[in-house]
Amino acid sequence: MILVNDQKLVEINQQTILPDTTNDLATDTLQATNRLRRQVNNAPPLKAIAGQPKPKPQPEPQKIAVGPITFQYQGWASWYGPGFHGNLSASGERYNQYAMTAAHKTLPFGTKVRVTNLNNGSSVVVRINDRGPFIAGRVIDLSAAAAGILGMIHSGVAPVKVEVIDSRGS
Repeated sequence: MILVNDQKLVEINQQTILPDTTNDLATDTLQATNRLRRQVNNAPPLKAIAGQPKPKPQPEPQKIAVGPITFQYQGWASWYGPGFHGNLSASGERYNQYAMTAAHKTLPFGTKVRVTNLNNGSSVVVRINDRGPFIAGRVIDLSAAAAGILGMIHSGVAPVKVEVIDSRGS
């Protein structure tokens, strides 16, 4: 249930249909709350639901060596997952929400980029295998796994730095 000034605004339950459900009511409610907070007054995202146990900490990301940075830019990242899992991506491979992949409008398929969440400093290396995002102002659309490492599952979006580290493709 989403409350505003102690009044019920929206109730999310098993009958609620969400395009990007996580199949967990608490997580879905937190995502919906953060989207409303962002759209109504650009409020910062909540990290947890009041009265709920704290989420388990994410595993420490593995450190990997990357090549020289070709170029970099900043913007907003979003993520996509359950509703697309198993569908064909623009590159022709099946989308796997658990893989370290991303969608970009123009970078060649196979390009590796390091994405850093500017809110918390977390970073992940992903491979471009799809096209998107198709929402104005967004520069990259991450797999659910990559978004989890960056700590942006609940907020839905995050300001990021994108560094192209290998544009040769694979």
